[in-house]
Amino acid sequence: MFKANMVAPCGLDCNICSQALIENNPCQGCNGPDDHKPEFCAKHCGIILCRKRIENAYKFCDECPDYPCGDVMEKESRYTTQYSHRESPLENLRIIREQGMAAFLEQEERRWTCPNCDRPFSVHDSNCPHCGKLINN
Repeated sequence: MFKANMVAPCGLDCNICSQALIENNPCQGCNGPDDHKPEFCAKHCGIILCRKRIENAYKFCDECPDYPCGDVMEKESRYTTQYSHRESPLENLRIIREQGMAAFLEQEERRWTCPNCDRPFSVHDSNCPHCGKLINN
């Protein structure tokens, strides 16, 4: 089941991150503790470290008057062009605002569930991390 607390402030869905799908000590997402996050996410991500977001307690970046900032646009560019499957943080936040979190999570679960083993697959990888099936998403 996809969880709302796994949607990052920028709009990325951490439910489908390869680090969140590992069996031992999975990352608990951008909103979770730093213990099992990749180093970039815990120590270098401009969105997680954003002073304006922290000081204003913005849950999502689209609450900020500077949205979309350079850090958000970098994520948008990277996740729409550099990984096996396309994920758009900007589109995700738009869907959340227009349809609500529950509808967004239902769509994500349908989109990112392996048709072979019925478990989530990663935006980062071509194959399902659980059964190894090549995913054409």
